[in-house]
Amino acid sequence: MVYQKEIQTQSFTNVRSKISGTYLIRVKNDSELIEVYCEQKSFGGGWIVFQYRYDGSLDFYREWNEFRDGFGDLNKEFWLGLEKVHQITSGRKHELVVELKDFNGRFKYARFDSFEIGSESEQYNLKDIGEYSGTAGDNMSPLKGVKFSTKVRDNNVGPVHCAQQYEGAWWHCNIWFCVEENLNGRYMNAVDLKSMHWRHFNEMFQGLSYSRLMIREKE
Repeated sequence: MVYQKEIQTQSFTNVRSKISGTYLIRVKNDSELIEVYCEQKSFGGGWIVFQYRYDGSLDFYREWNEFRDGFGDLNKEFWLGLEKVHQITSGRKHELVVELKDFNGRFKYARFDSFEIGSESEQYNLKDIGEYSGTAGDNMSPLKGVKFSTKVRDNNVGPVHCAQQYEGAWWHCNIWFCVEENLNGRYMNAVDLKSMHWRHFNEMFQGLSYSRLMIREKE
């Protein structure tokens, strides 16, 4: 994978400085440049951020095309876009880290040693989610193979349109329960199934104040 910062092109390993910020990356030598935000300090650096929420300033209850293409500001709250994440993760092996904080400032994380999502024709299904480690609990391993759903596109298996009922686009599967995690849900400091939550964070459905999803190519 070729990464570009301003006019310099260099390998991602060499980019792993202490400077976080926006970079231009090229997934393949002949592909278009994609602008991403790279986190260079947390967990050793080298992470591409694909979801970031911290103040509730951006509405995440959106349509399929917006989740496909991305929305928001890379220097504020944003969703990078499922198509970009598919292109990045389908070429080479990646890992995932989920960073979370509650409204008291308590931090937890979930890390998965592999992560890949499928194409739009596959409804951006969660193709691979690897072994879990961390402190937040594993809410994602049971979702392997699940398709992405938004408020107008119901791809989950089961009778409930989870993304619409709980106002959060995600890899929902309600064979057993819709919203073990709802990180694109409503930004609220409340115990509510519609909130941005991760159930194993506190074994409740308390809304969180901070969520950041990041991927990194495996060496």
